[in-house]
Amino acid sequence: MDRLTSLARSLGIVDIGVADPKAWETDPMAASIFESERPTSLMIGARSVIVIGIPVQRSILATAPSAYYSEHYKTINSMLDHAAQRIAMELNILGYEASYIPRDGYPGIEGLMRDPSSFFSHRHSAYLAGLGTFGINNMLLTEKNGPRIRFISVVTTAELPYGKPMKRKLCTECMRCNTECPADAVASEMYPKGISEKKRCVEYSAILRKKGCSPCGRCIFVCPVGDDAGGPLPTEDAVAHVRSYTK
Repeated sequence: MDRLTSLARSLGIVDIGVADPKAWETDPMAASIFESERPTSLMIGARSVIVIGIPVQRSILATAPSAYYSEHYKTINSMLDHAAQRIAMELNILGYEASYIPRDGYPGIEGLMRDPSSFFSHRHSAYLAGLGTFGINNMLLTEKNGPRIRFISVVTTAELPYGKPMKRKLCTECMRCNTECPADAVASEMYPKGISEKKRCVEYSAILRKKGCSPCGRCIFVCPVGDDAGGPLPTEDAVAHVRSYTK
């Protein structure tokens, strides 16, 4: 595991954890995951799910929705895909089967408009690996970055030391994500009882994409959870200036 962690760090990965594939069958939070969307279905004989994450920089997120944040989002996604594939290759070199699961398991916004879901949930992987807990906005909240982090997973036949779900609740239920959502898509109750209106979120993202500034990002920006929540931000004038460059 030390070898994989060192490799992940060299690729810009901040958080890394491992989930037990069997946890999808036993943990109540994973009960909503269809069997076909679980690691043991995507790879017969899977013994570990490696989860890696890269934080969203809050000072950039402050300008969202904007072309600035949109480009940052794309860069993080590209880095995650590259890092996960490289880790899978390293496991292959060590003699194990391993495959990474793309950070977005759906065919773009058009695909989400037809079906607002993906074929694999990385946030549940991160939860089962012990990297965070769910919040009102249905996102995974972490101690360091709140919901401002994106994850990707690698499924492998290598047996690695597993993490366990975090017992401490991180969400403060301040409801800022709910009140700040421009699409009125965020639930009013804690996940999994409260489920966000994915279709409304996707429809708003489609509008922003035409302007060249998707995704929205407001619900994760206003969340007060995370060590990064008190970090420096751009001035209001700078935010307005950056947003003026959207189409």
